[in-house]
Parts: sequence; structure tokens; C-alpha cells
Amino acid sequence: MEYDVVISIDGFENEKKFILEKIDDFFSVIRGVETESELRLMSFGALKSLKFELPEEFTEKLEIQTIDDISIYYIFVLQTANNDNSLNTFSPVILNNKTKKMGQIHLDLKELGLEGLNDMLPNF
Repeated sequence: MEYDVVISIDGFENEKKFILEKIDDFFSVIRGVETESELRLMSFGALKSLKFELPEEFTEKLEIQTIDDISIYYIFVLQTANNDNSLNTFSPVILNNKTKKMGQIHLDLKELGLEGLNDMLPNF
């Protein structure tokens, strides 16, 4: 399915359309129509879900009417060494399956009650 980008994806600000290809129940790929750049996605439901509210401006741009209209994905960065794989849990990509619009949202750690999260990470 092809989606119009109404709120840009980090690193792909010039891409206006992506095609979603589901791999299985947990993983999908989006491919830029113009650049053919590819991002791997993991379904929001594959891990313990975070609770957050979408700002009104975001829901208006994606034309979201109900939660049933959307799919939420984490960007999954696959590296050659498994230990280097990463998941961007605080900037999910949201797709409106009804209007075929998509965008990336950046969650505020403070609003999620996780502002001390960076303090818990070891310094290297």
C-alpha cells in the first residue's frame, strides 16, 4: 500500500510517499517511492506498548478519526552484529490505513514520565 507522508520521517525529509510491505505479523518495510530508500519497521504491538496521546495537529494532518484507523511502528535498525541492532521506541511512525497518510511523531520523555531514563544509562 502507498502512503502520503504528511509529517516527515527523520532522515527522509524529502520523501513524499512510501510503500508499505508487510513481512509478517511483527515486521514490515517501507520503501520510498522516489528514492527507493528502505526502512524496517516493527509493529508497536510486538513489544510492551507505551501509552501516549497524539497532539491534535498530528491527528488533523493524518486525518485520524479513531484509533482503529491507524497502525503504529517502531523504526528497526538492523546491523551486521546483532548486538548493534536498535529500535527507536520514542519516535514511532504512524500510518492511517484509512486515509493512506503517514508521519513520524517524537514522544516527550517528560510527558511519558521517563525523563530520568537518560540518567540510568551508563556512561562510556
